[in-house]
Amino acid sequence: GVQNGEEIAVKMLRLLPGHDDLEQFKREFENLRRLRHQNIVQLLGYCYEIRHEYVELNGKAVFGQNIYRALCFEYMHNGSLQKHLSDDEYHGLDWQTRYKIIKGTCEGLKYLHEGLENPVYHLDLKPDNILLDKDMVPKLADFGLSKLVCNDHTQATRSLIGTSLGVVMIQIMTGQKGYHDSAYMPRLEFIDQVHKSWRDRLDATPRGTPLEAKCHQVKRTIEIALDCVHADRKRRPKIGDIVHWLNETEQMIEKY
Repeated sequence: GVQNGEEIAVKMLRLLPGHDDLEQFKREFENLRRLRHQNIVQLLGYCYEIRHEYVELNGKAVFGQNIYRALCFEYMHNGSLQKHLSDDEYHGLDWQTRYKIIKGTCEGLKYLHEGLENPVYHLDLKPDNILLDKDMVPKLADFGLSKLVCNDHTQATRSLIGTSLGVVMIQIMTGQKGYHDSAYMPRLEFIDQVHKSWRDRLDATPRGTPLEAKCHQVKRTIEIALDCVHADRKRRPKIGDIVHWLNETEQMIEKY
């Protein structure tokens, strides 16, 4: 339950026509409520109220009942990733924070795809739907109820899930316009450009971790992101492989 004084976020719902089946809604809600992962926004509760409202219809006064439904989630203090993405990689978040967001996003997707008896597919992954808590830990939001709830966005097919992850990863590493550049540049040229840009920035802000280990992580991460947007769907990596490859970069850093 929600403790007194705990901040929560409330999302109002508009159900799709013909999907006003309370039992079906309860089943979907229960499936989401059971999700427990550090990179998934926690669903805390559900509430609805019936309002008797007056409307004018064809010149006549009509009283009708409107049902208002809302989901309650944990409050994410730093909002969506979208507002933290700058136009280029030389401004805004440092590499450590960006890598943490990429890794956490992948961990959340791995849990949804591989960690559940019935996989849940996030069909609208984008920076707006990756929320950040007070420690900048990313948590995925806005998924799971797409069968029932009106959505203004065109739903992607499952085959595009890997693609959208790749786009988000590229945007996190290179800024808002980075994906556009990646689509119009040869792969190796783009990797070299991103690698050099981050090498210069990391070299200018030295920390405990050796530069070469960090640069390897940058290069490997952009390679993985480009693999995710590969034109041949069969060559796009699975989420489990992506997490494994990212873990390898962390192990390399720990060796230094």
